[in-house]
Amino acid sequence: MDWIDIKKRGSEHYKIDPTKIEPIDLYKDGEMLRDFAICSIIKYAYRNRKESGKPINPKDIEKIKHYADMLLVTDGKR
Repeated sequence: MDWIDIKKRGSEHYKIDPTKIEPIDLYKDGEMLRDFAICSIIKYAYRNRKESGKPINPKDIEKIKHYADMLLVTDGKR
């Protein structure tokens, strides 16, 4: 898996015009991607904590996996 594969798995609302720069590209180029991904993982995990009393949202779990993959692909390449 590489950066292009990661971006293909992202949200559809960012795929309207492939010639445009996505916010995630700015985070990556600005060396902020690691912090952004970690914060996003925490956000989606917190939404699904057991104490909330709600069932686990599979979409949130997929987002956690997506951001974790970002970390794996970009580790050492920031």
